[in-house]
Amino acid sequence: MAVGIGRTIAGSDMGDMGEMMRQAAAEDPRIRWLKPLVIGLSIVFFGGLLLLVVLIATGAHLKRTPAPVAPPTAIADRSITLPKNSRVTDVLASGNRILLRVRLADGSERLYALDGASLQPLGSVTIQVEK
Repeated sequence: MAVGIGRTIAGSDMGDMGEMMRQAAAEDPRIRWLKPLVIGLSIVFFGGLLLLVVLIATGAHLKRTPAPVAPPTAIADRSITLPKNSRVTDVLASGNRILLRVRLADGSERLYALDGASLQPLGSVTIQVEK
């Protein structure tokens, strides 16, 4: 029993050992599915890696086109007449609507809804507190 470089304990070459393992694996039905699985997963892995490299190299992640923006339109001067001794407490904007919250002199509040594009008044709601 000689032990040397490239030799097994039995004295045969390492190539013979690999051949014996391949034959044993080919005969064993429990691991027959392993080779196609490894080959398939390797193809998927390297295909994905190749796709990633191609997308980065071509700059595909940088080619997003921004959404078209409508040019700003001129808004005419508009005015809203508030009752005497009242003041605007809040201005809220949501989507294409503007909401003004106004505190009136008697302590009640009024909400004015405006169109965001034209600033036309859409309506108002008075909120009164019960006394």
